[in-house]
Amino acid sequence: MAATTHLPLVRATPNSIPLPVHREQKIKNRDSSSLTDSFTNCKTLTQLKLLHCRNTKQGLNHHLTSMTELISSCISLGTTESLDYAAKSFDYFIKDEGVGDALYMYNSLIRGYSSCGLGDRAVLLYCQMVVNGVLPDKYTFPFVLSACAKVGAYSEGVMIHGAVVKMGFEGDVFVDNSLIHLYGECGKLDYGRKVFDKMSKRNVVSWTSLVCGCAKRDCAKEAVSLFFEMVAAGVKPNSVTMVCVISACAKLQNRELGEMVHGYIRDHEMEVNTHMVNALVDMYMKCDCVDIAKKLFDECADKNLVLCNTFMSNYVHQGMAREALSVLDEILRQGIRPDRVTMLSAISACAQLVDISSARQCHGYVLRNQLECWDSILNAMIDMYMKNGKQELACRIFDGMPNKTVVSWNSLVAGFTSNGDVESAMNTFNTMPEKDIVSWNTIMGALIQESMFEEVLELFKLMQAEGMKADRVTMMGVTTACAYLGDHDLAKWIHAYIEKNEIYCDVRLSTALVDMFARCGDPQTALKVFNNMKKRDVSAWTAAIGAMAMEGNGRRGVELFNEMIKQGVEPDGVVLVALLTACSHSGLVEQGRQFFRSMKERYGITPRVVHYGCMVDLLGRAGLLGQAVDLIKSMPMDPNDVIWSSLLAACRMQKDFDTAAYAAERLTKLAPERTGVQVLLSNIYASAEKWTDVAKVRLDLKEKGFRKVPGSSSIRVNGKVYEFTSGDESHPEMTSIELMLGEINSRLRDAGHVPDLTNVLLDVEEQEKEYLLSRHSEKLAMAYGLITTGRGMPIRVVKNLRICSDCHSFAKLVSKIYDREIIIRDNNRFHFFRQGVCSCCDYW
Repeated sequence: MAATTHLPLVRATPNSIPLPVHREQKIKNRDSSSLTDSFTNCKTLTQLKLLHCRNTKQGLNHHLTSMTELISSCISLGTTESLDYAAKSFDYFIKDEGVGDALYMYNSLIRGYSSCGLGDRAVLLYCQMVVNGVLPDKYTFPFVLSACAKVGAYSEGVMIHGAVVKMGFEGDVFVDNSLIHLYGECGKLDYGRKVFDKMSKRNVVSWTSLVCGCAKRDCAKEAVSLFFEMVAAGVKPNSVTMVCVISACAKLQNRELGEMVHGYIRDHEMEVNTHMVNALVDMYMKCDCVDIAKKLFDECADKNLVLCNTFMSNYVHQGMAREALSVLDEILRQGIRPDRVTMLSAISACAQLVDISSARQCHGYVLRNQLECWDSILNAMIDMYMKNGKQELACRIFDGMPNKTVVSWNSLVAGFTSNGDVESAMNTFNTMPEKDIVSWNTIMGALIQESMFEEVLELFKLMQAEGMKADRVTMMGVTTACAYLGDHDLAKWIHAYIEKNEIYCDVRLSTALVDMFARCGDPQTALKVFNNMKKRDVSAWTAAIGAMAMEGNGRRGVELFNEMIKQGVEPDGVVLVALLTACSHSGLVEQGRQFFRSMKERYGITPRVVHYGCMVDLLGRAGLLGQAVDLIKSMPMDPNDVIWSSLLAACRMQKDFDTAAYAAERLTKLAPERTGVQVLLSNIYASAEKWTDVAKVRLDLKEKGFRKVPGSSSIRVNGKVYEFTSGDESHPEMTSIELMLGEINSRLRDAGHVPDLTNVLLDVEEQEKEYLLSRHSEKLAMAYGLITTGRGMPIRVVKNLRICSDCHSFAKLVSKIYDREIIIRDNNRFHFFRQGVCSCCDYW
């Protein structure tokens, strides 16, 4: 008998297997029901083959009922082998008997292939059926459309839809439901909605197919809306509907909607199965309702592994790693065997906790249960060991991987990055055999962490050269780098690139663009980007107010803050720093005081040291040094070096030498390594011509081996950056620059400009002072800009130190005489010079 199980199929005809006449007559008279019962009773493919062989020998292959039941039984077994056997048997049958009565068998085979996930073969069989002249019926279409949905065969589905319309089956509820399901699975929700809207009669499957299609895509709001329409129409949802709509609420992270859906389940006493509990737990966790989710989890009598995995993964996502591991303990206590999904959450939890002991236990479980064959597990363990500071273990896992995917390489690069090992991260990146967008974004993030902004832009150029398309995360990094470099031309190009490539601008990227333009000295474009934002969070408002602060437009900054409050956006400590800075840069003393007082009273924000620093700066700039000192003494925390630096800078502006010495003494004790303190004190003494005190301070600096940082300014012309240092005459075009400076000084003298020699902090003759003053770095840069840029073009200068009062007056007059806008970014803020007026209104 064993040999017969592997016999090839035999094409039997009355001539090929002669039978005795009396046996043939008996077979013809046999009741067909006995044949069908025999096939129905077969439990394995081996039994089916044995019975089929026996029937073949007896010449029963021509019996339509017998062949139909053979195919049905093969499909019931639901294996690829049984389906292949059914298909071969069917092929032999139609070759001998034709396709006249084969529709049911075609439908059965199509259904079988579809049920087993072999959608491509189901569609191919449908095409074969049509070619053979067999017309599909209303049962054929749901089967083949289901197959198309499972394999995403959208084009084939559209063609079958055409056949449905031509054959008049469009009004059949089962066919229409299958079409809705197809379009939902293929992401063509508009087409599915059109089919739905045309239906004269809809059942629960019709609604559920559309709800689920929306829920799986980015149409969660539509899914919830459809659910409530469905209920209003009197159609009772089933458990599948509820799971889909709950999942939609989870995507929206809308607790109110989720509770309404949950309330419907309770009010209508729907039977809650584990799938629904799983969806509810996931929804409440994503809505930050951990207590409700925990209660549902604890009350569930049938805690299966899927539910436990959902709970664990959400705990990890919420940053509740310890609680995630407690769920793992409960799983083990109940005797449930953790699977790959469980261990992924557990490993991620160990990474969050930086718990090397638990990490090793998870690693041991993975090895004992042969889970290391999964790439995702190994990648997670690389990340786990990297975050635990065990780079050598992470590298050992990586080296032992038989299949190093791009995700594996990315995990290694990200690990080196998180440990601050940029060199290893870069070396790994350069040796990657294949890179995806995550690879580029990860290494760019590493460079940004190390303030390597020019390298980020070079990497972005290389990325484009290699044909890799940037995404939102890429542009976040590039925008951040450009903001710190202050390259306005590049900023405009980046903005155009984002628009041209239709890169989605969410709140974070839009906010980064606002900040970029503000830092590049283009507050007007920054506000345009801000005004075009459809959604704004407190960070976006902070960036816009910060842009106004940089420009010195404090009044507009205050207006933006008041508008933010009217729109119901809760302020935080960061936006109040931007607001107080805007007040400080514009001399809005009383408004600044009011905002500072209202922080705790109105907004419930306790002022921190940075807010006190803003107030000290505000009062110091306004010349209220006594009030600034009193405020420092009243601080509930110890003043830091920034506080004393702000006071010291104000002392220089107000020429208050006693307070300056007091602030410098306190600052030196807090931060003795900061040479800028002594330099600033030296400059204060020099501006008062206290040369003996200047000599003492500078001698002290010299003995400590410190050197004063020279003033330098840079200007970008035709994509190239040119840097100038005060007093340096080494520039190759210095002759032209000196001629331009001579012309400028001549025209400025005619306009009544008198150089402010107090800005020369050296004890030399007045003629020497005037010469040194004319060679300040920003003046050299402005002169170069005038001779190298076209008429009417703005001149943008970036300076490493604070602009002096003489250069400020110089820039105002140049902007008017030469009809040029001059933008100077010093180490404190932007100055926009237009027609002889600066945006700071001479208050800086």
